[in-house]
Amino acid sequence: MTRTFLFTAACLALTLGCTPPPSAELTDADRDAIRQFLDEVARNLSPEDNEAWANGFTEDGLMMFQNTPTIRGRQAIRAWGEDTSETGSPVALSVSFSDIEIHGSGDWAWVTTNSTATFEGVDGPVALKQLVVLERQPDGTWLTAAAHVSSNLPPPGN
Repeated sequence: MTRTFLFTAACLALTLGCTPPPSAELTDADRDAIRQFLDEVARNLSPEDNEAWANGFTEDGLMMFQNTPTIRGRQAIRAWGEDTSETGSPVALSVSFSDIEIHGSGDWAWVTTNSTATFEGVDGPVALKQLVVLERQPDGTWLTAAAHVSSNLPPPGN
């Protein structure tokens, strides 16, 4: 009986010791930092120098803009932001975010927003929506791991 008890106790200890702690919910400070990050994204968007904007992505980040192929990696995202001719999408000149919702757990957050953007060669602002996945970095900052941006308009032909 003692062996059975010790074996059961050892198994229980191993199981509990190997179980990761539950992920912490995002704090108000996390949400504030993410809102500040979105403000920086809007400030840094510039076709003349997209380095600061692109640095808001992880090194292996993804950008999925409506009707374009997925852009993979920070340097490709930077280049795409400066010259979108290969994908056929217009160059973004400015963006502002509204209806920001922030959710997450631990080192991951997902953000949904409505946004208004202006584009080179497009008359007037364009209404968009986006889903962004953010990853907390070791220094506590947040970077975009993946972003999907699409128009609020129905597809052509509808």
